[in-house]
Amino acid sequence: MHLLHPYQKTPVSIEEKCEDLLTKVAQRYGNRPSIEALLFLIGLNELGFYPEGDERRVKADLIHLGTLVLLERAGYARRVGEMRDRWPKWELSQNLPAWSPQEEENFLREAIIQYYAEIWSL
Repeated sequence: MHLLHPYQKTPVSIEEKCEDLLTKVAQRYGNRPSIEALLFLIGLNELGFYPEGDERRVKADLIHLGTLVLLERAGYARRVGEMRDRWPKWELSQNLPAWSPQEEENFLREAIIQYYAEIWSL
């Protein structure tokens, strides 16, 4: 799949955009991130603080939050409030497609690229 960058005449593939993003994150944080690491950073950015608690549970919750943020942006989920611990509360706004694992990964990659494109110029 190709995306047309606003300042380019030729389409840029998702793979190229993903590679650009991974390079920028690696330069900024020192490591080449996985999809899960990018979802973790999105969750942390959206929550606005690093919560206390069991480290493994917190990381899993932040990855889950990052995924929900991307689903919200695609119209599949919506925030319906906030819990006492300042975590957002969610519900699905429509059923998710029956994606294959490859289609799910492609959705996440494209959604992550779009999310970071708003933060950094990609």
